[in-house]
Amino acid sequence: MALTDDQWVVVSGAGGALGSALALHFASQGRRVLGLDRTFDAAAPAPGITARTVDLLIEEDVRQALADTIPGNDGIALLINAVGLIWNEPVLALRGAKFVTHSLESWRSVTDANLTAPFVVASQVAARMVRRGGGSIVNFSSIASEGNAGQAAYGAAKAGIEGLTRTMAKELGPLGVRVNAVALGFIDVATTRTAVADERLQAHAQNTPLGRLGRVEDVIGAVEFLAANTFANGTIVKLDGGLRL
Repeated sequence: MALTDDQWVVVSGAGGALGSALALHFASQGRRVLGLDRTFDAAAPAPGITARTVDLLIEEDVRQALADTIPGNDGIALLINAVGLIWNEPVLALRGAKFVTHSLESWRSVTDANLTAPFVVASQVAARMVRRGGGSIVNFSSIASEGNAGQAAYGAAKAGIEGLTRTMAKELGPLGVRVNAVALGFIDVATTRTAVADERLQAHAQNTPLGRLGRVEDVIGAVEFLAANTFANGTIVKLDGGLRL
C-alpha cells in the first residue's frame, strides 16, 4: 500500500495482541501510525507509533484524539479496526439443576467492545477520510459471525460488524472510502490462548484443513491486501484455514 508523507495509519485496539502487531508492522515500514485503545502496556510505543489512551465508546473523545494527533491537513489512508474481545457464554447454561441465562451485563460489554466501539471509530475516521480525499477501512470480524455454540454475544456482534461493513461500503464508496473486513478463525496470539483452553485450540488446529492455527503474519497479509486492492469494497475475507465451526 503506497502512502504519501501526509497520510496516516490508525489502529484501534492497538493495545491488544493483534492491534499492537499491526501497528508495529506499519510503523516498521516507515508509516506514521496512531494507535488508539483504552489501555496500553507500560512499555513505550515503538518509533513511529503515537499511542493515545481513549474510551473508544465516546465519539467526542475519539474525534479529539484524532484532531490532537493528526494535523488538519494530513489524511488518514487506512483504519485498521482491531478493537474487540473474545467472550464465551451460552444463551442458557445448566448449573446444578437450574438453567442460567446469558448475563445482560456481559452481553452489553461484549457488543460494546466488538460492535459499538468499531462503529464509533469508523464513523469518526471516515469523516476525516472524506474531507481529505478518501481512504480504506478494514474491520475485524470472526467466523463466529456464522454462529458458534457458546458465543452468543460475540457471534452476534461479529455478525453486526459484517452488516456494518457492507452498509458502510455502499454509503462511503461513492465518497472515496472503501470498507472491508477480515473474518478471523483461531489466530495464535496471547488473547486467543487466554480465552480458549489449550486442548480446544489443539482440537481446532487439528480440525483445520491446513492443520494449524493462524499466525499474525497471515492477518497482516489479509489487511494489506484489502488496503491495497482498490476494487475491494464490502468484501469479507475469511481467514480461517478452511475451518468450519
